[in-house]
Amino acid sequence: MPGPARFACALSLLLCLFQAGIACAGEPVLQQRVRQLIEPRLPAGSRLTSLDIGQPASRIAACSDPRPYLVHPRRLPVGRVALGVRCAGEQALLGYLQVSVGALGTYVVSARRIEAGEVFQAPMLISRRGPLQDLPKDSALRAEQLLGRQAARGVDAGAVIALKAVRERWLVERNQPVVMHAQGPGFSLSRDGKALDNGGLGSSVRVQGGNGRTYTAQVIGSNELLLRY
Repeated sequence: MPGPARFACALSLLLCLFQAGIACAGEPVLQQRVRQLIEPRLPAGSRLTSLDIGQPASRIAACSDPRPYLVHPRRLPVGRVALGVRCAGEQALLGYLQVSVGALGTYVVSARRIEAGEVFQAPMLISRRGPLQDLPKDSALRAEQLLGRQAARGVDAGAVIALKAVRERWLVERNQPVVMHAQGPGFSLSRDGKALDNGGLGSSVRVQGGNGRTYTAQVIGSNELLLRY
């Protein structure tokens, strides 16, 4: 390529980069603040693909130093996300935004049909990548959220798995025989009983002793309960 042509090409490239920088720097302050709020809260390995804050109310738009916050900070900030906005130095709430957030990330689907009561194991799960905003609320994004837990209801093959559809693995089941370990100052003994509730590790369940009395005990193992005095 001749020298003048090469110079013109390089100049054109620099101009494009400069214009892109101006466009980024020219992003409205509120849009920047919302982006800075959302991006760090996306799951690891995810990427923000779209962010639409709509048309803010005049009170919000007039603030030169807006401070947005998540109304529901424990929810995954994708899809329709509710934000509150305050202005720096002011306690009064300016208003709310309904922000549309798109993100690309990984999530979990079932590798086969999973029946209610089955314990999730790694071969039963597949990771996929796609738009997170299209998933039902509280969908499992990582296998670690499911492994060792039980399906509360059946899950079809290839289906996204909702966290509300899983439960802790029952170590004690209702109407099944259990062993109660009673402990107190200076004594320790074990007695047979019958569980009156289902329970996972660490949970409290009702148990009926051999004398017909009902106690509340903590699940410490498979069909084992601890009753403290």
